Amino acid sequence: MPATPSQETVLDLVGLGFGPANIAIAGALTEQWAAEQDGVPFPVKNVLFIEKYTHFRWHPGMLLPDAKMQISFMKDLATLRNPKSPYTFLSYLHSQGRLVSFINRGSTIPSRKEYSDYLSWASSQVQANGVKVLFGHEIIAIDDSPENTIAIRYRNLATGEESVVRAKNIVIAPGGDPKVPSVLAHIANHPHALHSSDYATSISKILETVSGTSRPLRVAVIGSGQSAAEVTMDLRNRLNNIPSTSRHQVDMLIRKGALKPSDDSPFANEIFDPVSTDAHFSTSSRQLREMKLAEYKLTNYGVVNPRTLENLYEIIYGQRLDADITHRLGDQGVRDALINIKPYTFISEIKVEGSSKDAPDAGLLLSSDMKAQVDGTKPVFSIRTQNVIDLTEEEVKYDAIVYATGYERRTWVNLLKHSDIAVHFGLDLLTSEVRLLPAVDIFHSVQPPITMSSQSESGISSPTTTVSAHSSPPTSPEMDTFYSQGSKRSKCQEVFISRNYRLLPTRLVDGKADYFAPGVYLQGCEESTHGLSDTLLSVMGVRAGEVVRDLAHLNYKSK
Repeated sequence: MPATPSQETVLDLVGLGFGPANIAIAGALTEQWAAEQDGVPFPVKNVLFIEKYTHFRWHPGMLLPDAKMQISFMKDLATLRNPKSPYTFLSYLHSQGRLVSFINRGSTIPSRKEYSDYLSWASSQVQANGVKVLFGHEIIAIDDSPENTIAIRYRNLATGEESVVRAKNIVIAPGGDPKVPSVLAHIANHPHALHSSDYATSISKILETVSGTSRPLRVAVIGSGQSAAEVTMDLRNRLNNIPSTSRHQVDMLIRKGALKPSDDSPFANEIFDPVSTDAHFSTSSRQLREMKLAEYKLTNYGVVNPRTLENLYEIIYGQRLDADITHRLGDQGVRDALINIKPYTFISEIKVEGSSKDAPDAGLLLSSDMKAQVDGTKPVFSIRTQNVIDLTEEEVKYDAIVYATGYERRTWVNLLKHSDIAVHFGLDLLTSEVRLLPAVDIFHSVQPPITMSSQSESGISSPTTTVSAHSSPPTSPEMDTFYSQGSKRSKCQEVFISRNYRLLPTRLVDGKADYFAPGVYLQGCEESTHGLSDTLLSVMGVRAGEVVRDLAHLNYKSK
């Protein structure tokens, strides 16, 4: 029988997920534990993190050979918050005996493989220092619970056993889910179609299915960003090892006219500085924040690192050289796979060969039964495209599709919508869209008069603080004004978040503002409110410190 909430020890914090964001928070907590003085314990002591994977893993599908990180090692889990932390990348290198060798490389950019190992090491270190982690468990529900707590129900994925734990606070760090464009929705679960996040762990099995034939293979890569470029080059290398009567091909289908370099110049990179988080959060309107995000989009989205672009262009140039030599001297026996970059390409339709998209049982292609039907003797997909410039159409058959279409970060919305704490934030099952807004917008939009204290002397905001003292209005209307307007909002719900990443309750109880004591924190989901760096590694260490300080203040006040 699953335990009931009343039977559980009340924890100070439960972390939902144990990726880099929550590892950073765990590290910041253990640093506070180690720094306790005068016998005064840090108020957030009893913590638990729940992770669905059986062990720590970080983007295993993109751990490709020679893939590099896009940031300096100093933007790790701790350095920008505390250079003396035992969880810095330098501490990792020293512990592994590679510090001098890393320095000799002459680069501050580690490989993705090494950074993944660093994160795994940090995961082990925080556990060795007292942080409890349940691996192989998934969150089922979060609900209201007695004594100002939240009940978290979770399931053991190996046994199916369910349990409940109660917590004073939770931090939700779900990571990103693959973004699936509508044109791909009906094949997203096909065994020969995969998102780039699953590429390295799944592509070998796909190629094994089709490698038994001597015919040339053709794979489509959809996307124009860093992952798409890396996948394209890796596919070429893998296809080079599969014998064929003629050259295999990798088609990169992009909407743009050309692949664009990421802007990693020093001034542009300042958008990822911790101080930029403050600037973005305090920007006076949603329109201005969206304008800033759009302006700096080329630092991160749909762009390719210049080094990767150079490598890819060298391959393309080599293909052109081979073609010219063959034209002049005849076949020279070159059999390397070809990379074709197809610009201005709009995908109008994707069909599964041998099935009718209108057939009532077309959904079978989403089931495991489909795996047995793929034998590799003929192409699996047919993709119809149109060039958006000259409007020419083309239909090409492919053996596999890799879509590098980015990520969605809406898991937290669905988690809250299906819980009974949703009412505290104005959410319910009918909420069709959620617009996350910084609490500063409360003053600029509905002019609510917040019963909020200003920043404390320590710089830690109070549980209801949403803006710093300098941005508070000279006078504050009644809080009921804000809540009464919020209660009339449509199902495109506005949810407010504090500078310290805590969601703010937005409902009336008996005509008064709701007091919801537990802290509900978000990590990696707040780009619209906290800036471009929020989903990245750049401010993770600093952000962890901000969350831990806010947690401490909440728990001191509740005692």
